[in-house]
Amino acid sequence: MTNARVLVVEDERALADTLCDLLLGAGCEPVGPAANVAIALGLIETSRIDAAILDVRLMDEMSYAVAYALRARGIPLMFLTASERGQLPVGLSDEILIEKPFKAPLLIETVRRMARAATM
Repeated sequence: MTNARVLVVEDERALADTLCDLLLGAGCEPVGPAANVAIALGLIETSRIDAAILDVRLMDEMSYAVAYALRARGIPLMFLTASERGQLPVGLSDEILIEKPFKAPLLIETVRRMARAATM
């Protein structure tokens, strides 16, 4: 997974920084963090991304447009959220979901699996 580029979409700055630190410690390169949909979509257009971590709720918007854009490009993603799976739209309900608060080893192992899948 070394050098996997992982998009971080999270509006809580402290958590976004923690995610980026965890990714760096695991040998990944964080892309972002993006605090809103517009920034995330811009990063998708301009950056190489191997996998993505998305918070569902970003301030006053949902990250679903980001998830659909990633899916359209075949980029694996996971939702990291306090929301339940049943609250996801039907078209996204099969995506990986890790609930907050999360355990760092589970998050990193999930990112590793996604990055491996992206390179196959």
